[in-house]
Amino acid sequence: MGNFNFKCYDIDEKELVLPPGLPQSIIARLIELCDVKFDVREDEFYNVKYPVLIGKEEQLKKAKEYLKLLTEAKLALRDIARLARKFNVKAKVYTDDEELKYILNVLSNDIANRDYIEIVEEMPEGEKEVIEILDKKIYVGI
Repeated sequence: MGNFNFKCYDIDEKELVLPPGLPQSIIARLIELCDVKFDVREDEFYNVKYPVLIGKEEQLKKAKEYLKLLTEAKLALRDIARLARKFNVKAKVYTDDEELKYILNVLSNDIANRDYIEIVEEMPEGEKEVIEILDKKIYVGI
């Protein structure tokens, strides 16, 4: 008999196909925050592999929302850190949204030039730039 590779999932579990090129750090954060599973599926007809998240419908709905938030927040932090490095300053990043603040703290560990940004607990003094991420605001000062 041949080797069979069966994977057991609950009947009520569904799949969410992830976009190609999504960084592994984002996928890891989705798994952590939304309590979903990750797998790579293969489409034998097109001979391609693609990543999926597996979970209950509520978990996948939450994962979709977090996917947008995590991706946008990571891109914003990356750009902030890149500019802060270019001008050799430390950017102070603040938000009054607790969920976004947690995500920024977590994502700040995943980006290059993270030494040039600091997630702060109070609004920075002086001039600030405002960045909107899905109706949430990030304030950046130096």
